[in-house]
Amino acid sequence: MYIALKFTTGVALLALIAALAFVDYSDACAPGGNSSASGRRKRSSEEDVNVVVMSNEEFALATNEKNMQKVEQKLKEFADTQGISFRSLQNVGKSVENVGGKFGVHFEVFGAFEKCARVLQFIQAAVNEVQELVSGTVKCGTFDAVHVTKKQ
Repeated sequence: MYIALKFTTGVALLALIAALAFVDYSDACAPGGNSSASGRRKRSSEEDVNVVVMSNEEFALATNEKNMQKVEQKLKEFADTQGISFRSLQNVGKSVENVGGKFGVHFEVFGAFEKCARVLQFIQAAVNEVQELVSGTVKCGTFDAVHVTKKQ
């Protein structure tokens, strides 16, 4: 049951990021002129959106899994309050990150560059509304990262 719950939570969060980015993956992943031998288009990191959210929890290897679940759940709950519907998604990477001694989650949304403004708006709102989040950073392609903190 724990594995099913963990898998379901992970899938829901991945779907959240897809909904945030409003990415049309059928276009983003369609083969183009720069095809490799396997027929797939080479992915460029210039098309990716990277998001790091920092929680109010200390970074500790022993609690990383619990903290990851907590951050995922809080982001999902916030997305629900915003009326964001979930879709299945395969093109998101997720990893734990130490952000100045605090627990953070790094999301990499592949091929979502054109939807960066929507992702940034969501992260700004989430940081300000979700008590457990302290800050967030959104980096679109090769542009400078935008750092978001709670409004005072």
